[in-house]
Amino acid sequence: SPLTRELPKYSKEIYTLLGISGAVGCALTHSLVIPLDVVKTRAQTNPDESSSSQETAAAATTIGAVSTKGSTATAVVANKKNIVTSAIEIVRTEGVEALLLGAQATIVGYLYYGLSVYPSYAFFKRFLSLEVVPPDVVLVQGNNIALLAGALAAVVASCGLTPIEAARIRVVAEPDVYKPLGLTGTLRKMAQEDEALGWKTLYAGFGPLLTRQVIFGSVKFLAFERACEVIFAAWPALRDLTWTSLTVSLVAGGMSGILSSVVSQPADSVLTF
Repeated sequence: SPLTRELPKYSKEIYTLLGISGAVGCALTHSLVIPLDVVKTRAQTNPDESSSSQETAAAATTIGAVSTKGSTATAVVANKKNIVTSAIEIVRTEGVEALLLGAQATIVGYLYYGLSVYPSYAFFKRFLSLEVVPPDVVLVQGNNIALLAGALAAVVASCGLTPIEAARIRVVAEPDVYKPLGLTGTLRKMAQEDEALGWKTLYAGFGPLLTRQVIFGSVKFLAFERACEVIFAAWPALRDLTWTSLTVSLVAGGMSGILSSVVSQPADSVLTF
């Protein structure tokens, strides 16, 4: 008879732990890159101003380089540091605290995102594998099942993330108007902009955000799992200790995060345009 084994059962406690750990992890990692989010959002919502600032900085560097050493090498380097020059310009004109614009929305939004997306992914993957797809198909379509589960989890997460992300973009793009209002005040003001739509205005960016998160989530979960499999297959001993297993998860998470961010960038640009 064929060898069989019982799959581990996911209790409510397991899903709760997945949600809590996901919420803490997402909120922490996204909080660490808030300054990069501010620079990116400014560049996407006001590309003309960003380009103008960069061109001015590059031109000034070129003049200085030519007048002192007769070389434009320094200007080339400065022109490549778009993120750095943009961040310096924001600090110069608005102060260091401007690099933390939208922090409240970021923390709240990604607490919810992590709380919802990780247990949802685990649920949908198990449901598809055990209840929907025949076992023989599961064996050969594992990647597609993971992609679909990630997409479904992203849909669940995007329903709550969309209005909060919209508020974050408003605060970063127009801080004089929205920063004093806070997160709830910004959401309230946005909902009042169109009396006919009301709160539905908060979901005007649902399509682009959903596209971004479906691409991001699907690729992230699949890439993470496959990266872990490859690393553990090459070095099985890494499974033996907790800290080595966590290190593998960290490395795989970094690799999957970079890949998913790259492939979802076009949709992110549409969202903030």
